[in-house]
Amino acid sequence: MHRLLRNLDEAIERARIPRELPFLRAERAVVYARLGELDLARREVQQLRQLGDTHTQTVLGAWLWLAEGLADYFENVSLRARERVGRAVVQAAQMRAPRAHSLAAAWLAHFDFRVHDYAATIEHVRIALTVAPATHHSARSRACTVVAGAYHYAGREDLAQPWYLQARAHATAEGDGSALSSLMYNMAALRVMEVRLNERFGASDGLKVKRARLGTDSSRQLDLNVRTKALSHHTPMQQALVLSALGEHAAALALYDAHLDAALREGLAFSECLFQADRATCLLALGQGDEALTAARQAESAFLSATEPEEQAIAHALLAPLLERLGLPEIGARHLAAAEAPLQLYRSRSAALLEMLEQADLARYRLGPLVADPKAA
Repeated sequence: MHRLLRNLDEAIERARIPRELPFLRAERAVVYARLGELDLARREVQQLRQLGDTHTQTVLGAWLWLAEGLADYFENVSLRARERVGRAVVQAAQMRAPRAHSLAAAWLAHFDFRVHDYAATIEHVRIALTVAPATHHSARSRACTVVAGAYHYAGREDLAQPWYLQARAHATAEGDGSALSSLMYNMAALRVMEVRLNERFGASDGLKVKRARLGTDSSRQLDLNVRTKALSHHTPMQQALVLSALGEHAAALALYDAHLDAALREGLAFSECLFQADRATCLLALGQGDEALTAARQAESAFLSATEPEEQAIAHALLAPLLERLGLPEIGARHLAAAEAPLQLYRSRSAALLEMLEQADLARYRLGPLVADPKAA
C-alpha cells in the first residue's frame, strides 16, 4: 500500500484540532490526484471548498488549487494545471506557508519544463529547494526529479544521477510510491528517446537499448505495485518504442494496438506523429504494407499537433525509408530533409538548457536546511 497515503489517512483519523483537519484532507487530495484517483481528489476538493470559511483561508486555498491542478494534469496532461498550480504558488507565498509553497513551486517547475520555459523551471526549482523544510520530502523529491530530468534531457545523464538519487531518497523516506513511479518513468522515457535518436542520427548502442527496455519494464511493474491509475497508458508507449528498436515488431505493434488510443486520450496527442511512424515501421516489417501506409499518413497528419522537436525528427527519419520502400521515394526524401530542422532545434535547446543549469548551480540547494519547522503549514 502507498505508505504516504496510509499515513495521511491515519493522521486524519487522529486529528483532534479542528483547524488541522482541512489541511490534512487537502494534502490527501494532492496524493489522490497523483495516484490517478481523480474522482476522490475532486470530491475532496469540492467538499473542502464548501466549508464556510475557506475563502478567507488563503493557505488552504493554495492546497486546493494544487490538488485541482494535479487532477487536471494526471487526467490528460492538461496545460490548465500550470495555471492552477501557479495560483497555488502565489497564494502560499503571500501567506509564507513553506509546505504548500515549496510543493506547489516544485510542481510548477515540472510544468514549466513541459513547455520548455527553462528560466521559469530553474527559478521554481530554486524556490522549492530553498523554501522546503528538510523533511518535506514530497517537495524535495519532485524538485530533484525535475532537475534530474533537465540534465538528462540536456544529454548529461551523469550529472542527472545525483539528482535522481536524491529524489529517490526523499520519496523512499516518505513512502511515496507515486513519486518513485514517476521518477522511474521519467528516467526510462528519456533513455528510450536517447536510444531512438541514436538509432536514427548516431550509432546504436545495444547495451543502452537493453537498459532502456529494462527501465520501461521496471517502470510498468512499479506502477502495478503502487496501483497507480495515473496516465496508465503512457508507459506502454515507451515499451513499444524500445521493443521496436530491438526489432520485436510484433510485440511493439500489440502494445500500440492495445494502448495507443487511450494514451492519446491521456494527453499524448503531441507525440502521435512518433507513435504512428513507429507503428508504421512495425507494420511494414511484418509484411503489412497497406496498413503501414495508412499509419504513415496518420503520422503525417499528426505533425500538426507535435510539440517536441526530438520526436518530430525521429518520426521524419522513420518515415523516410518506409515511404521509399512503399514506392514513394520523393515523399520519403522530403521527410529525410524535414528531419534536420527539428533535430537542430532539439540540439540547440539541449545545449542552452545545460548552460542555464550550470550557471544556476542548483546543487548548493539540493540537501536543503538541516532543521525543519514542524509547525510549517
